[in-house]
This record gives sequence, C-alpha cells and structure tokens, in this order.
Amino acid sequence: MEGLKALIRERLHSNPAVIQALEEHPELREDPGALLDYLEKHGLVEDLFESLETSLQQAPSAIEVPRAADQQVADKEDLAYVGGGAPNTQAELSSSFRLSLRLSTGRAFLDFLEDPDASSKELVFHLFFGRHRCRSRPVRAEVDPLFEETFDFDLPPRSASSSSSSSSSVTASSSSPISALLTLDQPVHMLLVCQPAGGGGEHPWDNSGGVLLASHRLEWRHVLSAAGTTRLTVELQGVGRRRQLSIGVLHGEISLRQQTGPQIGRPGDPFLQPAAVNSQIAAEERLRADSMRRTFEGLDRWWSSYAELYKGRNVRLFAQTECSLYLPVTSFVTPMEAGRTLDSPTQALRFVSLFGASTTSTARDGEGRWHTFPAIWALGRATLEEKALLLTSLLLGYSFDAWCALGLDAKGAPHAWVVVRGKGDFSLPADITCWEVATGLLIRADDQRYLSTYTSIDTLFNHRYIYVCHANSVARTSFDLRNNQHWLPVPLEPSATTGCMGPTDVPSPESLRLYPSRLLAPFSDLRPQVFPPTIEAHKAEAHIESTLASTLRTHRSASGLATKFDDHLAELLQVGLAHCEQQRSAGVPASVGSAFEDIVRRYCAAEEVFHAVPVQFNHLQVGHYWPLLFSRPTVRQLLAAPAATTSFAIRVRIVFY
Repeated sequence: MEGLKALIRERLHSNPAVIQALEEHPELREDPGALLDYLEKHGLVEDLFESLETSLQQAPSAIEVPRAADQQVADKEDLAYVGGGAPNTQAELSSSFRLSLRLSTGRAFLDFLEDPDASSKELVFHLFFGRHRCRSRPVRAEVDPLFEETFDFDLPPRSASSSSSSSSSVTASSSSPISALLTLDQPVHMLLVCQPAGGGGEHPWDNSGGVLLASHRLEWRHVLSAAGTTRLTVELQGVGRRRQLSIGVLHGEISLRQQTGPQIGRPGDPFLQPAAVNSQIAAEERLRADSMRRTFEGLDRWWSSYAELYKGRNVRLFAQTECSLYLPVTSFVTPMEAGRTLDSPTQALRFVSLFGASTTSTARDGEGRWHTFPAIWALGRATLEEKALLLTSLLLGYSFDAWCALGLDAKGAPHAWVVVRGKGDFSLPADITCWEVATGLLIRADDQRYLSTYTSIDTLFNHRYIYVCHANSVARTSFDLRNNQHWLPVPLEPSATTGCMGPTDVPSPESLRLYPSRLLAPFSDLRPQVFPPTIEAHKAEAHIESTLASTLRTHRSASGLATKFDDHLAELLQVGLAHCEQQRSAGVPASVGSAFEDIVRRYCAAEEVFHAVPVQFNHLQVGHYWPLLFSRPTVRQLLAAPAATTSFAIRVRIVFY
C-alpha cells in the first residue's frame, strides 16, 4: 500500500497539468482540496487516472517494491538513440516521438500549364530525415497535383537530440522531453523530381532522366509549440539558376505524436512557447551565418596571395549546393556508414560508378555546383566530382584514410577520383590506391596506368582538411600531407587571437556541416538506402533479349543472311555474366572465371571458335542498346559472319543497385 501511495504521489507531482496549475495558482500548494476541485473543474482528474492506470500496467513492480532514490534517477536517464529498431527500455519508450508529415495538394505549378508533354510526366517527392528515406507515389504532372501522402519519422530521444547542440535557448528537463527536441537542428529534406511516366513506351521500366525541380529543407520544430495538427504551406523554390523562381505551393499538415504512453496534445501538455522556438531557430541561423561569414572572408584574404601561383590548376575551395548554399568543399564530405545496403568497399565503388553521368554544373560566379547526396540518390545520376564525394564519404565510413582528389586526367581535362593512403603520411607509391569512380577500377600509384591516367593532383580534401599540391605532375607528387614542401594546407577558420587565417590547417567548423552526425558521431545519420525493385527482373530480361534478337535478325536479313540462335548457349552465358558482376562488385580475381572457360571448352567442338562481347548498361532504355552495340567493330564483324557456320546467343542479366 505504501508503494501505491508513493507512486500516486510521484505521478501527481510530476504531471504537467498539476505543475501548470501550481505555477498559475501558488496558493493551491497548501490546499489539496482546492487543488482537487481545480483539476476536476478543468476536466483533468480523468486524465490523471488514465496516466496512473497506464503507469501501473507498464511498471507493476513499482507497487510491490519501492525503489531507492538513486534507482529512480537512473531509470529516468535517456539511452542513446539507435534508429531503425524498436525501443528496448521504458526510458527509451517514454522519450520516443514521431513526426507525421502529410502532403496534400500542390497549387500553381505553372511549368505544366502550357507544357504539351505534361501528360507523359510524373511528380515524385523524395524525403530524407535522419536515417529515413521515403518517396511518394508518382502523380500526374499538372498545375494542381494531388499527392495525398503521409510520412512518419521517428525522432531521437533526448540524449541523441540534445548531445550535439551547443546553443539552446531552452533548458531541457526530465519533465518536458519536448523541450529537448528543440535542439534537434535537422530539417526534413524534401526533393521534388519530375520524371517520365512509366508503364508504357519503348522502355516501360526505366524512369531515369528525371529533373530536380525543387530542394526544400523543411523546418519542422514549429510544431513543438502547437498542440494537435498544424497546417503547412510551403512555397517551393527552384534549384540552381532557377533558385529565385517559384515552382509552386505545397499544402499539407504536420503533427507530433508520442509513440507510446499517454498521447500529447491535451490541455496541460508541455508544449513550448512560439517565442522560445523562434528564438532557438534564430540563434542557430545566426551562428551558422557568422561561421560562414568569418570562414569566407578570412579564406578569401588568405587565398588572394596564392591564387596566381596555382592559376590553371584544378583547385577548388568552395562549392554551391543545388539550393545555392555556398560552403567549403569539406562540408560536402562526411564519414558515412553503408548500413545493410553495401557489403564491402569494392561494392561501394561499384555502386557509385553505376550512377548515370551528369554534366558538370557551374554557378554564375564560376564556382562548382554540387548536388547533395539526397539529390544524387533521388536523380540517380551524378557528375564525376559528386561521385568522388560520395565514394570518399563511404570509404571514410569503412575507416579508410580516403581523400577526394581533384586534378587533371591524361588529356589535361578536369577530373575527380578518390585517393586512399594505406599508411597515412608514411605511404609509399605501393601504399597509394586510386579509386576511379568513372570506370570502377582500382589503380595503384606504382602501376604504370597511374602515370597514363592522371596528369596532376591539384587538390586533396576530406571532411576536415583541404590541401593544395605544389607539384603540377603526378610523377613528382608525394602523399606526405604534413610536408609543406609538397602541400599547402588550407586553413578553414580564422585565428581566435588575430581574426586572420592562421598558417596551419584547422578542422572545418561543425556549423557548416551539411549532414548531421547525432546518432553515432562522427558518422553521418544519412545512409545509402536502395528501394526494392518495382519490376520483375526475369520478365524484363526476357523482353530485352527478345528485342535485341529481333533487331539482330532484321539487320542480318537486310544483308541476305539467315540467323540461327542457340538457346542452350544463352543459358551458359549466365555464368559469364555472373562472374563479370562478381569481379566488379566483390573484387573476385580473374582466375575464378576459369569455370566459365571450362564450360565453353566442353560445349564447343574442337574446330569451333567462341566469341563473346560483354556490355554493361546502367539504365533500362532498351532503345539505346543496339546503337552502342553496333558501334563496336567486334560486333559488326560477328554480324557479318556466314549463316551456315554461325550460331548466336543473347543473355541479359539485371542487377539492382
């Protein structure tokens, strides 16, 4: 009984409704009867009993055995948030909140008002928040699109959300977990993509070729000051050079819900004052703007004395995002864990190299424009520099000493790749590996291909440091980055004493980071995630094989040649295709392919010759396959082979990334 009384007393004094009543009417502290009348008059007694009933069901042991004070304090401490799984303890359950975002309709998407091809286009929203990645159902591209989509995002508990914030205007307390969420400076990244409508045409499975219309970072924390559902109206701005233009207006709703226990949103719940929320957001914006201003002004003065020495070199210190946010290049790199999406570093290289090629974008001021990782994943294509940024981040997640390299290729054109040092500053050429994002190949610095692939390495950077290379030739490049005779360290923050850029390298300011790392620092909360395929691979493979076979037969028929296909040989080609993929994604040595060679020797007669032309495509636009195949001399030679002694076989294998 004493345990029950203690529990009732504890719940009564910690209830937000009681706390608010006592703050507004201090005289009720000395008059329990008047306090009870006040609670009953405002309809809060029933809520107290519901809270007590829930507590008794979730913690029956508290009635039987009263706990010591230190145990009660320990149980109230929050555990580190590990997203993606169910909460394991009562403390984690009680501090888990869910953000619900509903996208309703769009208005005034005037780009589609007079677009004759609007009926063949679709709009898709891609949303990123923490480790969540979501996308909406495709809807018809029109002036007033109807989305009607709801997304739920789990918010981290107090320990994860408040551990990385250094400027909070609200003090988080154990009785108000919502106030701790105020320090979670992590907007919902919304990207709107216009893509070709699927389900028909020459290549019904391929929806590549999408265009990024808008990239918006939604500030959700205003919901912390409003009980219930809040209406949302967002004007979506364009990207790149269309940043100042309006794409349209999005209407929706946003709300905050507690996943377990008594639901919030009733009178007396500890929501924050709008002024406190606005003050916190404004303080963070001021801190970020001040860091950007000091970094840019100081670095501009510092670089002015070196710019002439490196004229004509591929040196880049700043770049812009698709939203025209101007940042140091270090902000575009972050240590990133691959999670369950990728199995190894070599598969990460394979994953990055398969992104479609995108033309290099340059802002009006001459600085590069690099898409953020969410934008790259939403579009499915990237420039060489963007691929190098992504691969550098993934290799840092594998604990490699990885650096994004900007320089010139063998033809003197700007190029980007990743350099991995095996022994840090003590690395010899045999310890240096270049990860080629353009071809998916690994090239060591002691390989003869190294000198024939690159002309110079001009800039090396990761998520913390930038170095400019003195040497204008890879043959004279040393990878001892601490040696000032070979490398110029770029300081990223003014000296605390002089206000000028210091002579040594300083880590990039945390306030300029693009990707938060709150769940497991220093690794980014963002992780690569691949959506499950929306097509049946075997049906698509059979269709592509049939299309190519028909085209081949028509081509030979026009030359007066008959065509014979060997179906069993096509089955055997599956082994060769599987080996090609293993060699690229898992680094399987070429000797393993001897099994396929043995199969071919046993199947072909002694006087027969086997010719195979493996070709890789990173899209499903079937109409583009034949022109590329026919452009190869080996293929044209095989197409002219005599009909009497020639059998053809075609095999297609689709691998999803």
